[in-house]
Amino acid sequence: MKSFAIETDAELETAIRDKTSYNDSVDEWPTDQADGNIEDAKRVLFIRTGSDKWYSDIAYGQALVAMGALKAKEAVENINIASYGIADESLSFSNADPDSSQQIQSWSSEINESLRQSDVNFEDEQDLQMRNTSGYIG
Repeated sequence: MKSFAIETDAELETAIRDKTSYNDSVDEWPTDQADGNIEDAKRVLFIRTGSDKWYSDIAYGQALVAMGALKAKEAVENINIASYGIADESLSFSNADPDSSQQIQSWSSEINESLRQSDVNFEDEQDLQMRNTSGYIG
């Protein structure tokens, strides 16, 4: 494998942190949460492809990085409070809209392209396209 290939969970977490700029802190994306989000990303790709060979194929590994970034963003930026006020100050939040978020669209495209370019013989090939099926992904 090439030196830039993702071959371990530790390298995967680092690649996701590099892509998202989320630090290992309670205010951002702590390692305990990252571990769960990474396992979630693996499950999603496994369900779609029937393969867990992401560390033996550069393209499939990159699909896992992008899926992990989406799961991290979903976990970190899923703020349910629309707005609140403290004294005379008011704060409002808006979550990323998958239809207009360039970041979400870019990562989704990266997953699709990585899956298309992968040399892994996927068991489940009927639907590899990643797409938004809800009105909101965080």
